[in-house]
Amino acid sequence: MSDREHSLIAAHEARIEALVAGNLDDLAQIVGEDLVFVNASGKVMHRPEIFAAFKAGSMKVERIDADNVETRLYGDTAILSYRAHTTVRDGDNLIDGMTQNSCVFVHRDGRWQMVNQHQCAISGG
Repeated sequence: MSDREHSLIAAHEARIEALVAGNLDDLAQIVGEDLVFVNASGKVMHRPEIFAAFKAGSMKVERIDADNVETRLYGDTAILSYRAHTTVRDGDNLIDGMTQNSCVFVHRDGRWQMVNQHQCAISGG
């Protein structure tokens, strides 16, 4: 595995750690200003509304247990996919289950930043 792949996986792991800890300062370094997130229900969210929900306390990630991480690098762009058991509180809703995730990262200013993520629910998982 190359150094760039190692740094990509480290960014992925740091993002998960920041999400579960609710550490928006660290998260802001790892996700781009242009982040687009599509959750397993098909809801499209952008970075400002995601951060606002965390700050307001209406969104909280309780756990992300990720495995089956795969990477593909294309110069300064990378695709990282993984499976995860995720527990998230979104307002009064508890979202708990298995998802398959595809993330696009761009290498900017000497670090990887996630700019897109798409989740898909895994039925029966």
